[in-house]
Amino acid sequence: MNIYITYEKTFFTERQINELSQYGKLIFLESYFDLENAPYLGDDEEKILMADPEWYHWNLRKEHISKIKNLKEICINTTAFDWIDWQYCKDNEIIVTHTPKYSTDSVAEYAVFLLMCLAKKLPIQIKTNYKMAYNHEMLNTEIKNKTVGIIGLGTIGTKVAELCNHLGMNVMYWSKSPKENKYKRVEIDTIFKEADFIIPTFATNEETRKIISDERIKMMNGNSLINIIINPIEICNHDLLLKKAECNEISYAFEIYNDKTLNDYKGNVMATAPYSFYTKESIDRLVELWCNNAISIFNHKLQNVIGN
Repeated sequence: MNIYITYEKTFFTERQINELSQYGKLIFLESYFDLENAPYLGDDEEKILMADPEWYHWNLRKEHISKIKNLKEICINTTAFDWIDWQYCKDNEIIVTHTPKYSTDSVAEYAVFLLMCLAKKLPIQIKTNYKMAYNHEMLNTEIKNKTVGIIGLGTIGTKVAELCNHLGMNVMYWSKSPKENKYKRVEIDTIFKEADFIIPTFATNEETRKIISDERIKMMNGNSLINIIINPIEICNHDLLLKKAECNEISYAFEIYNDKTLNDYKGNVMATAPYSFYTKESIDRLVELWCNNAISIFNHKLQNVIGN
């Protein structure tokens, strides 16, 4: 059995490497490669692919998977799995596992960080080279007693709610079904109309991509949207939000997945590199879970399987 790993070896501990090596030959692919010439395509041995999305530009489809001979399992190192054609894998008896909940604290903390950036006008400070001006544009806001509306109260959403509550904020949320907690469940439209800060934390799929509609964006007035979902363009009209921010109708925060910089955006817009998940603690949890998922096939105790 060959185990191909598209990741840097330095992130793995000696123990993890030794444990994986008990079940097969480890082949680290540490540099990006052309998919048409992927090193494992010429390998006829049975194999497991431990796949990082960056190597596949977040798009691992059946056209590529079908070319991999004797593929038994694909272990992806993300919680989201819409970037892999897992239905094709299921239909062809290829096991696919993912890594849920490894970055809950990191992502939730980053959401609160972005919220604070907007409240304290940090984007405008940066873009004006920290020029001091006691005017309306630079007037900050306190977050205590403000309302945060969370869309999708799963693991990350619940952690965001907990952190905001500890900061003295009022928490409202929407989810498909009520949750057992102390927070107020409301209709989605209420969040867009009344919440001071809006944080979507739902998983992306065909249904949820329709939640942040243009009509709901137009309901926003004077509030802020903090987008920590992997690709903001996939779940909302990104350009409409930017236009409203440019007109100073709202504030907007998101992670950049293009070549633009913060200075390319007008208004109180905070755009950062996609580092919300990237802490030492979360990556340590990620690699451990990733390894355990791969090993689980050999122990016949599969875990975190997609599509079961």
